[in-house]
Amino acid sequence: MISPHAVVADKPNYAQVKCLVNNSAKHATQRKFSTAANSYAAHANVQKQAANDLFKLMNVPDSAQQGYCVDLGAGPLVNTHALQQSYHHVLAIDLSHTMLKSSNVVAPRICADMDNLPLQANSIDAVFSNFAVQWSANFETLMHSLYKALKPGGHAYISALVEGSLDEIKTAFSVLDSHSRVNRFQTHSNINQSVINAGFIINSATKVIYTDQFSNPLSAIHSIKAIGATSQNHSTHRAGLLTKSALQKVCAAYPLINNQAHVSYHVVLLSLEKAKI
Repeated sequence: MISPHAVVADKPNYAQVKCLVNNSAKHATQRKFSTAANSYAAHANVQKQAANDLFKLMNVPDSAQQGYCVDLGAGPLVNTHALQQSYHHVLAIDLSHTMLKSSNVVAPRICADMDNLPLQANSIDAVFSNFAVQWSANFETLMHSLYKALKPGGHAYISALVEGSLDEIKTAFSVLDSHSRVNRFQTHSNINQSVINAGFIINSATKVIYTDQFSNPLSAIHSIKAIGATSQNHSTHRAGLLTKSALQKVCAAYPLINNQAHVSYHVVLLSLEKAKI
């Protein structure tokens, strides 16, 4: 296992990305997020809103200023620089090698699967994860891993998509068949229970609904592809490319509000703590 200290001490070239993803089951998701690397920042409007709200939950004590923070699911390091204002060492971890390489932020980076984290026990002071943990194959196991990696008294600040997200997309595509083109998300209550089972103290757990608005259904559909959100964690079925007529049916079935195509993201914002010894 690799501790944050080992990464910082042994890899002075912070532009280098160390890749630890070996699980072939993750390759499809990895490819989709890598494809979205160039378009992510321009389209991740809701993610930016959630990150801002997540930063408001942070209460970093003076003793943590020189500590280690992991930016889990860092993508193109859009939040890493802000985290560096509070933590001396910020380690960016993401499944997509391309995402990590696309940023000019100076920070150590590891391309790794969150379901197999390369972190030593009791080695980090904080975890920040925005719009990422819903891609885990087993959320509760991930929470146990994060709890183990945190030092006693450490904190985790997490935003996660929950049930109800992207329902407009699901409704539109339901005119074609029963196969969902987007992920199935956990309920808010299941998220809370998994966090408690892992041992965390919940300082706050707030559900927020963020909405993106587009002038037409096609732009709304393209928006989730632009951020890699079409990755599926519940099925091996591949629906394939849509024909022109099928896409027209989907757009015609898209629910509109005041002639606008909305994309809703139901998100739980978590402020968690590992009890001090």
